[in-house]
Amino acid sequence: MTVEELTADLAKEHDEWLSHKPQTVYDVIKQIYEPLLKMKQDGRTDSEICDMLTKRGIDISAGTFATYMKRVAKELRGGSRPRTARKPKPDSEGQVAPRATRATPDSRVQNSAADSKVDSGAQQASRPKPDSAPAPSASPSMSGFTSRKPPALDA
Repeated sequence: MTVEELTADLAKEHDEWLSHKPQTVYDVIKQIYEPLLKMKQDGRTDSEICDMLTKRGIDISAGTFATYMKRVAKELRGGSRPRTARKPKPDSEGQVAPRATRATPDSRVQNSAADSKVDSGAQQASRPKPDSAPAPSASPSMSGFTSRKPPALDA
């Protein structure tokens, strides 16, 4: 047997296999999409169409049928639309994002003296000084506590 005969024989066998290859339910829905779409446009429900398909040996639920119909429609219109790239955030380029503006004088919320940048004396007194010592711990001290028994001193 020559290489050409072997190639032709393998191609013929592959074509026969494809013609007898079991199809998936999705493949069947894809092949009969146009009549199914017409039935839906004429007012048939997904459940009614599924019942008709089940009577003819194609067992499919209404939810799966709806999913397959949407998938085939998407494939026929050219797949998904290309998504545009998101714009980078201003702060990711080293720029600082603009801060929120304060209320304008004509708005219902009015700025008070407490909103100014200078703290009143009462507010300054309640804040700790930056060079102050750390505050003592609120929990009781564990100094001197050990979980071991003291050693026995035998003389």
